[in-house]
Amino acid sequence: MYLFKQADAGPGPWVYKRSKSLLASRRLISPEGRIWDAEEIVSRVFGATEFLARRGVGPGTRVMLSGANSPEWVVDLLALVHLDASVVLADHRATRAQRSQIRARARAVLDIGDGDTATPRPLSNTAAVPDFAAWARRRDAVISWSSGTTGSPKGIVRSGRSILDNLTLSAERMGYRPDDVFLPVLPYSHQYGLSLVLCWWLGGGTLVVYGPATRLDRALSVGVDHGLSIVDAVPSTYYSLLNLLDHRPALANALETVRAWCVGGAPLGRGLAARFHARMGRHLLDGYGATEVGNIALAPPDDPVGCGRPLPGVVVEVHDDDGRPLPSGRLGELVVRSAGLMTGHLGDDGEIVPVSSPVHRTGDIGLLDDAGRVFPVGRKRAVHRDGHTLYPDHLAERAESAGARTEVIAVPDERLGRRLVFVIADPDDHGPAHWKRVLRSVLARYEQPDHIVVLPELPLTSTGKPDLAVLEKIAMTSLPVSPHTTTDVTAPGYRSPFAGRADALRAVRRYVADHEDAVLRILTEISPHHTAAAEIRSFLATLDGAEEEIRRVRPGRVPLAAVFMPSNIPLYSYALYMLVASLYSERIVFRPSSDIKSQIQRLHALLAPVHGLPIELSGLSQRKFVTGPVREADLIVFTGDYSNAETVRERLEEDQLFLFFGRGINPFVIAPDADLAHAVQDVTRIRLYNSGQDCFGPDVVFAPQGRTEEFIGLLSAELASLRFGENSDPAADYGPIHYDSALVNCSDYLVRHTSRIRHGGRIDLRSRRIEPTVLLWGFDDKIPLAEMFAPVFNIVSYPGARRLRERLSSPYFSERALGAMVYGNDPETVKVLSERHQTCVNRTLLDAEDGNRPFGGFGMRANYLCYGGERHAGPLLMSQAVARNLPTAALVAVGAK
Repeated sequence: MYLFKQADAGPGPWVYKRSKSLLASRRLISPEGRIWDAEEIVSRVFGATEFLARRGVGPGTRVMLSGANSPEWVVDLLALVHLDASVVLADHRATRAQRSQIRARARAVLDIGDGDTATPRPLSNTAAVPDFAAWARRRDAVISWSSGTTGSPKGIVRSGRSILDNLTLSAERMGYRPDDVFLPVLPYSHQYGLSLVLCWWLGGGTLVVYGPATRLDRALSVGVDHGLSIVDAVPSTYYSLLNLLDHRPALANALETVRAWCVGGAPLGRGLAARFHARMGRHLLDGYGATEVGNIALAPPDDPVGCGRPLPGVVVEVHDDDGRPLPSGRLGELVVRSAGLMTGHLGDDGEIVPVSSPVHRTGDIGLLDDAGRVFPVGRKRAVHRDGHTLYPDHLAERAESAGARTEVIAVPDERLGRRLVFVIADPDDHGPAHWKRVLRSVLARYEQPDHIVVLPELPLTSTGKPDLAVLEKIAMTSLPVSPHTTTDVTAPGYRSPFAGRADALRAVRRYVADHEDAVLRILTEISPHHTAAAEIRSFLATLDGAEEEIRRVRPGRVPLAAVFMPSNIPLYSYALYMLVASLYSERIVFRPSSDIKSQIQRLHALLAPVHGLPIELSGLSQRKFVTGPVREADLIVFTGDYSNAETVRERLEEDQLFLFFGRGINPFVIAPDADLAHAVQDVTRIRLYNSGQDCFGPDVVFAPQGRTEEFIGLLSAELASLRFGENSDPAADYGPIHYDSALVNCSDYLVRHTSRIRHGGRIDLRSRRIEPTVLLWGFDDKIPLAEMFAPVFNIVSYPGARRLRERLSSPYFSERALGAMVYGNDPETVKVLSERHQTCVNRTLLDAEDGNRPFGGFGMRANYLCYGGERHAGPLLMSQAVARNLPTAALVAVGAK
């Protein structure tokens, strides 16, 4: 590294060495292959510096960098450092509301995001170079955000000196040179990516920018053209690289110039490490770091074992649950002592809350070997079973040693305490039984999985780590209702009634993914752009899980199904009620809702030629549809109002299976200890989903009396920051109300309850805009809770948990029980709700929904199935209802050849 201490500065901070000859070694290459030499980089930096200074940016000003990886992002960073500004990092994939929350909490005066760089023009003939001296002395040089794996993300504040000292030691450990060519396949907005950008600039060399739309093979090819020597990435990227080399083996020879293949950001499995070494003849060089400390330990090329030894000045110990140090080879919590620890956390008021000691308890488990090398395993999430303390990440590491790329999720269970679900990534699609046999050889009896789910790939976050939130959803929804039922996801010996139709579903999936704009044009006629995009993702995910659903549930052949389509989510409903159902239904006839008839007709016209399935759109009136196709159908699906469903049901025969998908109150409960910022973010997201026109939106929000005003204040501020726009605008947070009835009903509701309005309340009929509106009610007030397709928040202040539970278990709520959400710690309320509702804790119903799993509650007005003249309320999945209730279909399936 080309950093030094001034001769007369004593123990002062590191400063950048101002050498034009060293500066000349710096180059930056854009994702398109365009080269910026040192002179152009510096001129752009000072162009950005001039621009930022005119905007009032100077020493101590906090500025948020929220753009994606790009050459401009690098230039803006260097300009902010030169100005001695405080750099607030934000992931470009964060939602607008999340970015607004980060900016407000950090008190950032400016947000430099995508399309809004600070580099309007370069300056020519500048003799200066960016100066790091003042920034090195800054206590809040960088504010970044913890991963949030142990709770809500926290603002981590680090000083310039701690960052630069840490990078100096890191570069010395890894042997970086001024002629190196760096390719960090990482987001620059996180600790790992930022460190590589700064290492490049401070030490010299060439930086190849890997942007969000860059293909890995293209980035590698650009790097190879310029002598690529250093690659950094997370483990998932190396899986992709190995798959790429399987198809392009010649690329491996071109990559021989790379002398350091570095990996971090998530635990490196032994299987991946061995596979990479066998393929490339080089070791993956693992590292261990944390947002709070920076790089902690690094494995250099001459000692590629584990994550290497701690950097000079960093001490790593392993402690047991009582905080006592453990000897080498023993698994426990990794504890780090370093003078380079973060300055502190960012308080709610934007001020720094300093750390009290140089000791950082990481929350990670791992061990040290006799040479002091660090071997992290994962997060410290202990599970107790048969008197043994087990760590899911340690079990995942053991499973990977047997070739199973695995994440282990511990799911709460009322009888067993915890059930271990092993989610295994297997592109070759071996079944759970195969992996159960494999795992017996590496896991003790008490470590064996309770359940196994096999996926083609693990879901990943924007930083390339396994997405724990998605994995938990998969694990929880994949478990059988009874622990005594089979733990295998697939069901051997079963043949789908129309197995050949799976190809048609794959064709539709590819078509929609490749023609997303055409689909969006239809969907945004009735929904905001972000809702339409989310609906497409749900559509694709449901088709991806269709074959596994059919293998698991084993429905028989249904001669004819008749479907009443809902008045919203047309594409997602098309997947749920038609495409997936076509795998076991010989023929399907559906009737669109009159509210979105045009959009459904055009979607069907777009997709029908692609799939070619016997799915027929009926133009009959509802009365003629009931007396025609419905009378002949074996399976009827109705989505809509309960009273209308009853009218249809009463005309059916007992041997017809009738499924009713209705609506619920979906109470949103805030416990006294809840993270209100999290609750506000989620209640806003679900209530304003589709501008409020969605049946999952909560009709009532219960807030504790002592915190109601605080909650309303935060909610009002969040709603005030939202942007109204046309549905076609991707930046709009909500859009026009599509349904005439919703405009009329909401207008009447707000007029009648004007005295309750605490925020919003305005309606513009010309633009069809309903301003997000908050109404406050007393607990004993009589609240009209009829569902409205509008962005209206009914807040009820409750006096205590006991009375709240009595209200939630009342007949009115019970017969409308669909879903519920609880934020904070209130296990008794969760228990009461879970008896009848699909209940989510600290997440929304949108997050929990899975189109391939049963969903819903036990309220008769919310959803039920009827067969043999008897109604049964409960979570519904079409294929499961067919498998359990149509004996004729089941007999046909068993006898099929």
